[in-house]
Amino acid sequence: MKKITVLTSLYKCEKYLQGYFDWVRRIDNPEEVEILLLHNAPTKAELDIMQQNISELPFVHHIIIPELEGLYVTWNRGIRLAKGKYVCIWNVDDIRYPESLSLQAATLDENPDILLTYCDFYYMFQYGCISNKKVINEDFLLNPSAFFTSHQIGCFPMWRKELHEKLGYFDEQFFLVADFDFQIRLARTGKLKKTEGILGVYLEDVPEKLSSNFKRQIIERNFLYLRYAIYEYLNWITIFSIYKNFKPYMIKNGNEWWPMTSIFESYKLYRKKRYSKLFKSIGRQPRGWAAFVKHCLLNK
Repeated sequence: MKKITVLTSLYKCEKYLQGYFDWVRRIDNPEEVEILLLHNAPTKAELDIMQQNISELPFVHHIIIPELEGLYVTWNRGIRLAKGKYVCIWNVDDIRYPESLSLQAATLDENPDILLTYCDFYYMFQYGCISNKKVINEDFLLNPSAFFTSHQIGCFPMWRKELHEKLGYFDEQFFLVADFDFQIRLARTGKLKKTEGILGVYLEDVPEKLSSNFKRQIIERNFLYLRYAIYEYLNWITIFSIYKNFKPYMIKNGNEWWPMTSIFESYKLYRKKRYSKLFKSIGRQPRGWAAFVKHCLLNK
């Protein structure tokens, strides 16, 4: 049994794939690792790059998914296949430094009560060209409230596979922010810990990134504010779209729907107690509506 399962979702990845393999070769603990390459709708060029590299990397497993599926559907598929005690993400267009996997695993080893660890990282604006711009995420021990209102675990989280039994999987209703949703669920347990150091590089500001879809970002983030009663940030104009397209109080995992009440004790009472926060959102509405019109109606 491997200690760590790395999930890498692949789609239209030809220009990043060789660079990804070059960094995979540099990890400092390959004997502890299995990497699952979850390859959506592969092209011939991508398969050729695979064949040139994978035979030299026995801990890398190539899983072909014939047709494109959602990112979080793919992640959940990988979690179910994972043989590791710990699961982590490594996007094909990002870079994990050689020691990142072993350092994050050490954090979980040394803190058996901790469910998830995360880290700081650099930005790059062109693949392979690492900038000196750092992303310093909040320390959960010092500022836990930040984990309920903004994405803090970044693109390099590592967590215990067993937590999915109680806290659920990534919600497949989302296209963009299921990792933020997952973060909030874990933040409620109080069992997150930052691994110190800059452990990777994130590719920012590229048009093909899912996160560049601002319209979807606005709707899905407000879906989270509604789900977790973060009413002070809620943009009221999005509520109709949320109820039309989603089930805010259910989590989708394949053909299963998990009610929030099954993983969140006193969920309905918690939401009820926070209704007063709606008044705090009044002042945010003009700016929120302007953003909605710009990105969701005018598609700018």
